Amino acid sequence: MKSTSVPVLNSLVFIRDPTNVDRLEIDGIGRVWSSDSAVAVGCVPDCDGDTTITIGWEDEVSPDAALVFDGVLPTPSGTIVVETVPAVTVLEMNGVPERTRVRIWTDGSQATERVTIGLG
Repeated sequence: MKSTSVPVLNSLVFIRDPTNVDRLEIDGIGRVWSSDSAVAVGCVPDCDGDTTITIGWEDEVSPDAALVFDGVLPTPSGTIVVETVPAVTVLEMNGVPERTRVRIWTDGSQATERVTIGLG
């Protein structure tokens, strides 16, 4: 399991395979956006503080929050990254299968201070 606390520019983190170049449509409505190959989660604005991001295998993370995403992402490189804008990698998990189940929990607010990502 890996964790970090960072200021998130543009209040968005992206979860994807680093070889994915698809763009997500972010409409500003809601707090989670997804495509067939990536997920974006709205976070607390960087001017209001840091967002704590945790990524790990399903049995490693201890979510005590609202499940906001449960899906499968293609991960042909065997890696999942968590990025901020503009494409700054803040966390990375290697050794994932070619298709990875991804579940994401937050504190439930649109400007969440906590994002937990479970893989498996």
